[in-house]
Amino acid sequence: MRKLFGVALAAAAGYALWRWYKRETLQEGEGTVHLQSEHEHFHLHVDLPPGMEIQPGDTLEIVSLPRINGQTHGEITYTSPIKLYKASWLRRNLIKKSSLVEVNELVEHP
Repeated sequence: MRKLFGVALAAAAGYALWRWYKRETLQEGEGTVHLQSEHEHFHLHVDLPPGMEIQPGDTLEIVSLPRINGQTHGEITYTSPIKLYKASWLRRNLIKKSSLVEVNELVEHP
């Protein structure tokens, strides 16, 4: 009976951690998208509205696309509704720690 209780407790703790990791909050706003598409490179930059900040683990969704016919002819700028999915504290810190390990591995190996 104790083993069964221990397994159930571990499963409940694992489920709670998983729910905490997957938890997101949504912020919406209007952003300015700068898209540069040329033969040699592709750049995308989004100016966020005041008070909105991206941190590790967050996901930014650009809701609308520009009206182009396959080519941008250099750089275009347009406004679009954006959705910022804020990561939970647990996910943010796990991503920060794991990315530091990856950077250290890249720097320390010749």
